[in-house]
Amino acid sequence: MSILKSDPIVGKVRRTVQKHRMLSPGDRVVVAVSGGPDSVCLLSVLRELAPEISLTLHVAHLDHMFRGEGSAAEARFVRELAEKLGIPSTIEQYDVPAYCRARGLSPQTGAREVRYAFLERVAGAAEAQKIALGHTASDQAETLLLRLLRGAGVSGLSGIPPKRERIIRPLIDLTRDEVLGHLREQGLTFMTDPSNLKPVYTRNRIRLELIPVLKAFNPRIEETLAEEAGILRDEDEAMDAQMAVIVPDIIHRQGDTVRIKRDEFNAKFPALRRRLFRTAVVMLFEGDAPDLSSIMTEEALGFIGDAQTGRVMDLPGGLCLRREYDDMIIALPKDPRSFAVPLAIAGLTNVTDIALEVTSRVLDVSQGEKPTLSPFSKGGMPDENSLWQAEFDYDKIAAPLFIRSRRDGDRFCPAGMGGKSKKLQDFFTDDKIPRWRRDSVPLLATEQDIVWVAGMRTDERFLAGPGTKRVLVVIVRNAVNAVSRER
Repeated sequence: MSILKSDPIVGKVRRTVQKHRMLSPGDRVVVAVSGGPDSVCLLSVLRELAPEISLTLHVAHLDHMFRGEGSAAEARFVRELAEKLGIPSTIEQYDVPAYCRARGLSPQTGAREVRYAFLERVAGAAEAQKIALGHTASDQAETLLLRLLRGAGVSGLSGIPPKRERIIRPLIDLTRDEVLGHLREQGLTFMTDPSNLKPVYTRNRIRLELIPVLKAFNPRIEETLAEEAGILRDEDEAMDAQMAVIVPDIIHRQGDTVRIKRDEFNAKFPALRRRLFRTAVVMLFEGDAPDLSSIMTEEALGFIGDAQTGRVMDLPGGLCLRREYDDMIIALPKDPRSFAVPLAIAGLTNVTDIALEVTSRVLDVSQGEKPTLSPFSKGGMPDENSLWQAEFDYDKIAAPLFIRSRRDGDRFCPAGMGGKSKKLQDFFTDDKIPRWRRDSVPLLATEQDIVWVAGMRTDERFLAGPGTKRVLVVIVRNAVNAVSRER
């Protein structure tokens, strides 16, 4: 598998590596190889560059066990490829579906958590300075379009960073067509994940339906969008540098509040006012702040510009914004709102307080019914609004069930702790759940017990097991027609 130095793909990746200072001589690099075309191309090019930069490579592959024999075949393919190239590898298998069920996570969220934890662990064992991922310019273009369709500012539209801490993306300037051309030229084979060919997820629809339409107007649309993301990233960094200069003169934190000098704030350009406001919110929560939609941000900026002394505006995450003479104050309210909604068994429950809808279904496994991921969506695949799914032994649960917010004294037995009880407050603290989120975390509960901290952890006492006869499947989704609103 010798590649000529004149290979344009190798040269292009070399320039990307140099431009973003991704690698240093002597680096040990863990290469994440799924078996797909992008990761095989990544391994091929890094292997060629290794001698000139004195790199030591290590292949890492995790079988997520979502697709049975299909994912097992990918693991064998990667193992054989690494052996053929003489590169050491770590090939492991992890039951991600079970991980998701135990924690009530979506397949995408659970897989991402497990995958990155695996890569970090392999990097530690290999004493690697870098972890290389196979994201391309095509991925960058899809990400920009996805965020543009959902609404995002400059920071969001700047896309996938070429480098972040020890994560590097050497193929970020290559399109998918260039990747496939390189593989054909080198006679390299790869595996195809069939889920990438199904127009179920929004990203897949962008790749399969929208990009081809845009190519009719601009054959280089992927390169163009990736370049735009790079320009926006540079401008985002410049804005951040400017913010570092002006923030200390305008925004000050005082205990559990943040104070904004109103006149100085209103004198800035709109782009800087948006960033100053979001910076103030982040400052209040020491980094882990609630998401603010563009509509909500603009409403807040208008309020700051026009509000009379004593006026108050509610914001997401339980925040309130008020004017005190010449300053604006952002603070948490002293009386967070609570909610409790009875769960409809085998039906749909709307939780309007937090803009969620919960679907439940009881399956008789003794009669052969089997739970699947998101059984209410097409083809058994989770739809784009799905957040979390969990399964329980229905006969262990004392009805009625509720979707509610936390209460003083709440305790549960987190799955994986051997049945030990834990205060919900301590669980939130240990999992670094910010205070502003805690009152809006949906809990599935009976009148006595918490069954599921949705999106985080199930209670071990209610999990399905070998003797289970009836399974309760609960799916939490974003409300279909939910819109941003003041709380």
